[in-house]
Amino acid sequence: MIISQIAFNVSGIILNEKKKDLICSRLNKRLRANNLSGFEEYCTLIQESTDERLQMVSALTTNVTSFYREKHHFYYLSKLIEDKFIEKIQNGEEFRVWSSACSSGEEAYSAAMTASKILMSLPCAKVKILGTDIDNNMLERSKAGIYSLEGKKNIPSGIFNEFCLEQKNQFTFKKEISDRLRFKSLNLIAEWPFRSKFHAIFCRNVAIYFDKMTREKLWSRLAQRLHVGGELYIGHSERISNPNMLGLRSVGLNSYKRVE
Repeated sequence: MIISQIAFNVSGIILNEKKKDLICSRLNKRLRANNLSGFEEYCTLIQESTDERLQMVSALTTNVTSFYREKHHFYYLSKLIEDKFIEKIQNGEEFRVWSSACSSGEEAYSAAMTASKILMSLPCAKVKILGTDIDNNMLERSKAGIYSLEGKKNIPSGIFNEFCLEQKNQFTFKKEISDRLRFKSLNLIAEWPFRSKFHAIFCRNVAIYFDKMTREKLWSRLAQRLHVGGELYIGHSERISNPNMLGLRSVGLNSYKRVE
């Protein structure tokens, strides 16, 4: 199936025969958006259009997210700052977090608020949150940083009052938060155009779309981008089978520390 092969080549996601109905259902919107009469025409289009291949991947994957989703990871992040890196931050080191599949941005903003809350007594603390995603539509929403008030319910009230600004039926973030975030387009299975290391990396509910080989390669690459003592947070249904081989050690629920 051309669609399955292109989806795998572009993003590494696996679409087997059992997902045929799901594929058809989700891509019908793309057929209508392009005024196409059937999937044969659509297969021709995705072989010719890079943009439509990315639109297809976006339609086939689920962008389910919320502020402070899987709250334990943000607790771990706050403890990581307090217990491991606070002295280095006080001495001027930039604390770096990567939200590697940031979707519409809630995860990245949650990380920024978590770090900012812990570091409120250090107004000059350097914090940078990088959010990346393959879906440019989601990235535009992330960059805008404007969300429905429905999302407010997932943010602790004290943190919301400290860092957020209500605007009619929406809210956004104060400059001290937005200045700490950068959003970039990135395909996790392609080459990464940076060599930075991070103190914490979120890569949650992405590897579930990959085969075993792609998944293990991703875990290895992410581990190499962690500072020693840094932590990797993955999805609730994901596991790293041999963390010690990657220099990682399990330190909590779906959380791993770089130990060497």
